[in-house]
Amino acid sequence: MSRSLRNPGNGCRTLASVPLLPSRRLSFPLLNAARSSNLASSRPALSIPVVETTSTFLGIVKEVGEMLRDVPYVKALSGVLLQIITIKEELTDNKRRCQELIDKVSPGREGLHDLEDDLVAYADLLQDVYAALIQCTSRKRSDRVHRWFNRGQLLDDMLRLERLLDDFRVNFSDKTLVRLEIHMNTLQGKTPSSGRSLRPILPPKPHFMYGREREKEAIISTLIGPSPARVAILGAGGIGKTTLAVSVLYDERCLMRYDSRYFVACDGVTSAELLLTELANVLRLPRDQLDENMHDLVLASFRRDASVICFDNLETAWDNLDGRRAVEELLLEFFSISHLAVLVTMRGTQRPAPSAGWSKPFLQPLRSLQFTDAAAIFRQISGGKMDEFAEEMIKEVDCIPLAVTLIGHMVQEENETTASLVKRWTKERTALIENGGDDRLSKLDKSIQCSLTSPRIKQDASATNILALLSLLPDGFPNREGMLDRLQRFLPPHVNLQRAVSTLRRVALIHCETLVDTPRLRLLSPVRHFSKANLQVPPELRAALVDLYIEILEDGWDYSDAKSHTFIPPELLNIRAVLAEAYGSGDRREALVKASITYTGWLVFMGSGSEEIIQLAIQSVPDSDELLASCFYWLGKLCMRRNDTEAAHRAFERAIRLHVQVQDESGEANDLYELGSLYLC
Repeated sequence: MSRSLRNPGNGCRTLASVPLLPSRRLSFPLLNAARSSNLASSRPALSIPVVETTSTFLGIVKEVGEMLRDVPYVKALSGVLLQIITIKEELTDNKRRCQELIDKVSPGREGLHDLEDDLVAYADLLQDVYAALIQCTSRKRSDRVHRWFNRGQLLDDMLRLERLLDDFRVNFSDKTLVRLEIHMNTLQGKTPSSGRSLRPILPPKPHFMYGREREKEAIISTLIGPSPARVAILGAGGIGKTTLAVSVLYDERCLMRYDSRYFVACDGVTSAELLLTELANVLRLPRDQLDENMHDLVLASFRRDASVICFDNLETAWDNLDGRRAVEELLLEFFSISHLAVLVTMRGTQRPAPSAGWSKPFLQPLRSLQFTDAAAIFRQISGGKMDEFAEEMIKEVDCIPLAVTLIGHMVQEENETTASLVKRWTKERTALIENGGDDRLSKLDKSIQCSLTSPRIKQDASATNILALLSLLPDGFPNREGMLDRLQRFLPPHVNLQRAVSTLRRVALIHCETLVDTPRLRLLSPVRHFSKANLQVPPELRAALVDLYIEILEDGWDYSDAKSHTFIPPELLNIRAVLAEAYGSGDRREALVKASITYTGWLVFMGSGSEEIIQLAIQSVPDSDELLASCFYWLGKLCMRRNDTEAAHRAFERAIRLHVQVQDESGEANDLYELGSLYLC
């Protein structure tokens, strides 16, 4: 018997694809009607009217014979049907189950139109039914003893055959409808209806997958465990959730455990009703049954055998608040089927129906790949073209699988060199990374935009603005206790910072990095670049962030204080970005200049740094020669650290003149001391 019939659900279950078996399939002991009639006459009368039985059989012969008179399998198939009818009277053990098997044979004949290959598969299935019935009706003592000791196995075999007959009926009917539609549309000069496109039950097996071995093993361990598996694969867009799920479905251990595997793409599915329709599509359920009974038919299809189903991108349906409850209730109905394993992939970090009984321990949201794994993806796609420019690009996109994949394709197609990609990246950022398509898997911008336009984001008025604000921080926001409250003090009352951060974390646009001394709320590099290029920071929010960092510098001005070292050095990169943003927006406050001086003092103390901020301060100093003198003093100190003697000399001389003008003798003395130290060096 063909594998596709024995394991319904593994693939597209098209009966025409079943390979021909040797002629033994049709070598039944009784293939002619005369011999069957003689046998029947020597036994008690059939338990059903002879006229009805004969009519059924002759109807089959006539129907099939007229339409398929040139098909060599018809005669043999008719003989099989007659054999099953003939032995009906001999049913002894498992009589009820045998009767159900016989009753299920008849519906299959309704679709025997223009499907020659399917007749072979059907005959093969009938042969197994015939063999099972013979085993149940034999009167030999040895067979009866064998039947007694193996009665459990016999029952299992009959249940399996019953499922296969059901599958034949469903697939045969659906296939016939599709062929009829194509035939009618061809006659009318139309293309087939697109209202119900037949989806493959599984997408293609991934050619490779790197860096997700631990997660894959955890999922498979849950799938083959004793309890029903309910696993949610969470993470940001482009992080590799779908690839991981499909790889799991193709794993040999999954194949051995589950008779059927299904994959439901939820893109565009915005309600429970549409989700049911998509499920019916994947299951190939006949259209004439998809009315009031669709809900029951879909659920019944998953109760027949051990199955695993993956709902991919379920957030599309779940994000819709108006229909969320219905989606969760439908999900709970699937969870109630004990032999059905459920996989869900969703953008974000939040599981739907949190009280539904998800398998524990929870699978943690997927993170960016390690560099070695991301580099392996690039080499696999690009053909091994790895150099320092490729390494730079991989690091620039934070080792996100989708971004690395798209970069690899750009190089593989020889439209770009890795060097030209790096050069373009500095100008185009995330808009650069695409492969010519226009969907979320072809353009990095599209993938990020999908997350930004999700209903969960739209329901929080402050979320997008806070994302834009956090994108100003190259090192992420320090998530120490009290820091969010500290920033909230500077924000307008209508902005709920805690809620916005929670929303952004739920959709995985930001994540909390804990494997550092200071926990940080971070944006993945592509998300940050996209946000900076496409989102506007409201002026009042920008001012709040600047005020926060001015306050941090005022509190930590003393770099000899150990307490200051716990929070100033980790923030130096962010401080530079925030101060530069403030000057760029036209801020000229004295407090900003003083903060810039404190920042430069920390750079001198740490022994490195750029003069960018202190130069901006010099250009922006309000009418205050004293403040300007301090700026030149610290510029001179910074130049000394960089061993730029000439620049340091010019800065100290300018500081001396300004301190003399404001009669600041202490400041002048410090300038002279540093100038003398410069020449002593």
